[in-house]
Amino acid sequence: MKKLVTLTVGTLLFAASGCTSTVTLGPKANESQVIGASAGQEGVSLTLPFVKGEVTPTEATAKE
Repeated sequence: MKKLVTLTVGTLLFAASGCTSTVTLGPKANESQVIGASAGQEGVSLTLPFVKGEVTPTEATAKE
């Protein structure tokens, strides 16, 4: 239970920190690879058969 709460809070903080996410379903999700994962400063990507998910940071803009 503690692990689930930690994961949920971490996901909410990550989503609220200025990120965009994209999910692709179907055959178009596997145009370049069937299974893969990557992570770095430019974002996170996970590819499974018929599913591809990406999360990338957004540019921060100063409000005056």
